[in-house]
Formats: sequence, C-alpha cells, structure tokens
Amino acid sequence: MRAAPLLLAASLLTACLPQPPLTEPAPLLRSEWTTAQTQAANEVLAGRYGVADKILLDFAVRFPSSPEAIETAYWRALYKLDPANRTASARDAGALFDAYLGAPVASAHRADATALRRVASVLERASEVGPAAAGAVTPAAAARPDERASNEEVQRLRDDLAKANAELERIRRRLAQPKP
Repeated sequence: MRAAPLLLAASLLTACLPQPPLTEPAPLLRSEWTTAQTQAANEVLAGRYGVADKILLDFAVRFPSSPEAIETAYWRALYKLDPANRTASARDAGALFDAYLGAPVASAHRADATALRRVASVLERASEVGPAAAGAVTPAAAARPDERASNEEVQRLRDDLAKANAELERIRRRLAQPKP
C-alpha cells in the first residue's frame, strides 16, 4: 500500500517534465523528396546530369533509412543510362540498378529497373567490343573466318543494343506519362 502513493507521485512528476514533440517526419520527407526529384529532373532536362546526380545523392545522405533514399538509386541509374549523359556509363548505371534491386524493401520501380538493368548489361557488352570492332566490314575481312565470327558477334551486339534502346525508349515514354 505504501508503494501506491509513491507511484502516483512519480507519475505526476514525470507528467510535468517536458516531453519531446510528437512530430511526424513523413510530411517533411515527402516535401524534400518531391523537391529533390523535381530539381533533378529539371537539371537532366538542362543536360546537367552531374548536378542532378548530386541532388539525388545528397537526398539519400540526408535521409539514409527512408524508402525514398532507395528510390534515388533508381533515378540516378536511369539518368546515368541516358545516352545524352556523357559523364556516366552503362556500368555505372548497372551498379546503381543492382543496388536498387538488392534493397531489402519493396521498390516502386522493380520491374522497370529489372528491364533497364538488362539494357545496361547489353550496353556494357557493346562498349567492351569497342568502336574499332563496330566499324564497317570490308570484303577482305569478311573472307577471313576468324574475323567473320567477330563481325557476326558485333552484329549480334548491335541488334541487342537496338532492342535495348527501343525498350529504354518505351520505358521513358511510360515514365513521362502523367500518373492518375
């Protein structure tokens, strides 16, 4: 019975202590994410891919445990995969897509990222063949069996690249459509 008055006094004293505010960080996070996405998209449209990448990377550093931070990997990879981006490579994009797809949480663009990761792989292989191998085939070169096999591989990679570019364009058009 002696404990009851002590418990009551302790609870009254702790009730008078200042409590941390019960604020929800989600609205701030959503606002910051919307701003970061918009700014990054505007920078990409202006051809400033490095600035867009920095905006998204800074967001991910500021909110590292948020689902939106994981989404930055998708958008960074997509912008790095853009052929107009001369500061990035398909390898860079592939690494970011791998990080995005390896995230332990559900991601909004998983199907798109999977297809785009395949596009990045094809582009990586094509870039490994090199520009010299992608040149025109001369009749003399076509006559040699070892070079003919190499030229067939180059043509196969070109076909794969054309398919990958068509898929990338289809995904870009789908992403550009306004969401309901």
